Amino acid sequence: MAVLTANARKNFIACVVMLSLATIAVLMRFLIKFVHQQRLHGADWLCLASLAFLIAYCSLVINFIFNVSLFHAYDIYFKISLPEQLTEMVNLLKYSYATELLFTFVISSVKLSILWFYYDLFAVNNRLRILIQVTAAACTLWFLVATFVLAFQCQPVEAFWEKLNQAPWCLDTPRVLLGYELTNLFLDATVLCIPIVTISRLNLPTSKKISVLSILLLGALVCIASIIRLTAIWNPSDILRGWDFGSIGLWSTIQLGLAIVCSCLPTFGPLLPILKQLRSIQGLRELLKLRLSNTSSFSRTSKVPGMERPWARIKGAQHNVTSRTWAEGNNDGSEVALEPITFKEDSG
Repeated sequence: MAVLTANARKNFIACVVMLSLATIAVLMRFLIKFVHQQRLHGADWLCLASLAFLIAYCSLVINFIFNVSLFHAYDIYFKISLPEQLTEMVNLLKYSYATELLFTFVISSVKLSILWFYYDLFAVNNRLRILIQVTAAACTLWFLVATFVLAFQCQPVEAFWEKLNQAPWCLDTPRVLLGYELTNLFLDATVLCIPIVTISRLNLPTSKKISVLSILLLGALVCIASIIRLTAIWNPSDILRGWDFGSIGLWSTIQLGLAIVCSCLPTFGPLLPILKQLRSIQGLRELLKLRLSNTSSFSRTSKVPGMERPWARIKGAQHNVTSRTWAEGNNDGSEVALEPITFKEDSG
């Protein structure tokens, strides 16, 4: 077997590591659901679909490195002189065409999985329901347009690996990919920001807000990987020679693996005793459903409807039976009622 180049080794290692982490994350997500006897929702199935697409993506990468590439995987550029280099370039472009389409499938299914999870978490609020639905529609539209443009950017399709970036057969490929990644980054940032305003309005101690937001905002790592991938795609000073296929492939794999892992992390509350404030996202979900519905879409009053209802005594403390308190278990299996959580009053 030929010795792998540095780029080939990096991409192989990235595939193995990211695929392993993503597989473990998804399996843990489903195992937690099974152990806690929770129903599987659309977000879970979309996450599983994204893992299947990632497996197909990494299979193509590994197959290219070990079986298709002749000798210099990822290190062939457009300035070629030998017949074997031409064959290598054709193989590289065929691989790039297929993996870019699979990238679109993985990243889109992850976005929709996260949005579905948000919908289950925050959907009792009308404003958030509309925002999540609009964002999901935008992600779906982006997926359809991006898939169509990538698939048919060259006519005929085989012109992609035979006459790439040559008019009249192909569109301006670098600009197509630039627009693709910029819009992808914008949607990633939008999905990332959705929970910030809602959780910041909860009357929680700062440490607890940070605990919750740190789980939900780990998706910022995906945005960072997207920015690095963008710099590898776009090099106006020397478009053809400047295409670093090795870096593009490496950061594409990292971005996809991180996206799947980060989409699963909010479901790991029961496995993270260090986050006592969080305990589980399911507890937060129930809390938010009550508080968002009771405050009528962020009402400007501090009064919570239903507080005049009867009270129940739990462990010697009084709690409104119409409001769900956040509780955690003692060693003896009993429950200790915690302080009710409300939204802060608006200063204006």
